[in-house]
Amino acid sequence: MTTTNSMRFSPDELLSGMLATMEATDFTADDARLRASFAKIAAEFPLMAPFAQTDDAIQKAITALEGRGALVLDGDHYKLTDEGRAHCVSSKRTLFNKDAREQLEGAAAIFASA
Repeated sequence: MTTTNSMRFSPDELLSGMLATMEATDFTADDARLRASFAKIAAEFPLMAPFAQTDDAIQKAITALEGRGALVLDGDHYKLTDEGRAHCVSSKRTLFNKDAREQLEGAAAIFASA
């Protein structure tokens, strides 16, 4: 696997690209579960390393997507809005090369199974 320079992407861009790959439209809001999932993802996929670099990277990425109306908090889950799905898919197609998209897809598979 080719190492991708993850520093050229913000955590919210990475999260957006990963969410574009997932079939599910919601995921847990539980901080401990999110941290565990992203620790595993960051260890396996170099592109996702920014999530392991700071304690608040996950929450900052989620907050950014909430601010754009891509995610909404619904009880104990975040839900991807229809507009959010369209934004995520568009971002994935325009921002990421083939290697990065493969890493996002691998990360999404881990995240979806967590």
